[in-house]
Amino acid sequence: MNIIFMRHGEATDNVKGLISDKEIYWSILTDSGIKTVEESIKELPDVIDKIYVSPLPRTIETAHLVYKRYKESKIVIENRIRELNYGKYSGQKNNEDLDNTRIKQVEGDYFIRLGSTGENRFEIESRLSEFLKDVYNENSSKDTILIISHGSVTSYMKRILNIKTSHLKTGKVEEFNNVDFSPLFKHLEKLKDIENRKEN
Repeated sequence: MNIIFMRHGEATDNVKGLISDKEIYWSILTDSGIKTVEESIKELPDVIDKIYVSPLPRTIETAHLVYKRYKESKIVIENRIRELNYGKYSGQKNNEDLDNTRIKQVEGDYFIRLGSTGENRFEIESRLSEFLKDVYNENSSKDTILIISHGSVTSYMKRILNIKTSHLKTGKVEEFNNVDFSPLFKHLEKLKDIENRKEN
């Protein structure tokens, strides 16, 4: 299976430096964001079998631009690839507390929450792993799949699949051919072990 990751174009809250994790914020593409997406669409292959899209306005708007070229593609609005939930810092600017929480998550803390009430690493990786499992099960090995989501969410998915590339910039695309899903299934087992240890 070929997977293409696409990050939404630059949006209004990106310019303001705000954390935008809810539909109600209505962070929409800037003129520059639209232009970047339109240029990235030219890099996409001739055929895309299915497009999965986060439900936030900026990703929907990005998908609408893609859809103009791929009207035969099946579109799936997928809540599991929405932006991370940043808890009490939703709608605010990044801060030292969030940076420290991210560091602890990277160092292996699966249960510390973003912004006290937001998501933890276990929840994020669980929803994204289950999504990727469904992508694997519901599509042919010959299919080309486009996933339109957010920067941090895309980075999580790439790590789960053991794809080591840099953080995707707004409006840009990355294509990976013949993706090996075996790291995903190993990661699902790891998450089960983490959950069992917590319960015991």
